[in-house]
Amino acid sequence: MHRHNIISIREVIAAARAAAKSGNFDGCDLDDIEEVMLPVERELDAAHPNPHTVATYLNSLARSLRSQPEARAVVVRIDEVLRDAGLPTDWEH
Repeated sequence: MHRHNIISIREVIAAARAAAKSGNFDGCDLDDIEEVMLPVERELDAAHPNPHTVATYLNSLARSLRSQPEARAVVVRIDEVLRDAGLPTDWEH
């Protein structure tokens, strides 16, 4: 993965975290969303992040956020980041 992709992914995770905290999620849902974000952040810290792992978790994050209207912009941004990195998007299914 290119450096600019890693930076974009970190930025979108921060935006997703903020959107989740400002949304209508209960404590359990927030914990679940955080459990999806943490492995992505750990993977990005690796010398060579596994693109498939990153894609899996980012798609899961988008699925978790898509039901919240206030998180729509973040979901669209996750999709853009995935596509820019050449990673598959399947969060809509």
